[in-house]
Amino acid sequence: MFTIGAWIDRSLLALSMMAVVGYFGPWVARQPVSAALSWNAYDLFDLLRLLPEVQSGALVVNPQALQLPLLALAVLLPALAYRAPALVRVGAAVIGSGLATLTLPPYPEILTAWRTPGWRVPFWWGVGAVLCTWIVGWAGVRLGKSRHWLPIAAAELAVFPAAVTLFRLMPALRELHAAHVRPGWGFWVCITGLGLVGVLAGLRACVITDG
Repeated sequence: MFTIGAWIDRSLLALSMMAVVGYFGPWVARQPVSAALSWNAYDLFDLLRLLPEVQSGALVVNPQALQLPLLALAVLLPALAYRAPALVRVGAAVIGSGLATLTLPPYPEILTAWRTPGWRVPFWWGVGAVLCTWIVGWAGVRLGKSRHWLPIAAAELAVFPAAVTLFRLMPALRELHAAHVRPGWGFWVCITGLGLVGVLAGLRACVITDG
């Protein structure tokens, strides 16, 4: 049976998958297109440490902000699959925990990351997101109406910090490669997808109570 609520639920899941594709698409690109300058958000997190302005302290940014969309999406996937059969919910939790794991520090840094400055924050954020994916996937409908507010919080808390960080990085990235760089399609797809998740989830929570 078709209901507006069910349509919104399916749209939220589709938008989340769209945002995942955007996250790994180019966030920084140039015209004409150059593969050497087409960085996604995952690449930018590592690149931040190499920028002279960041190393000197002239540009103060929070690199973890670029990981927030991926952490939000990791939790969103099992949260939005709450109506699905058990096997699908488990699959969503597996995919979500896999996305969260990507934000963990690399080996061998991960061995001591839990107490090492610079790696401690992404380590605990990643671990917390992995746990949340399984908690949310297990809770499912037990979350009650709060399951409609979770996508709003996850989406909106991720969109603004990531977008602000990218635009603050643009002048340094242009100077680094002496080229005009701009936000790539991956950035717009990811941010738009997450933004629409927040809007539709708000409609679901405030207007539609059932179905």
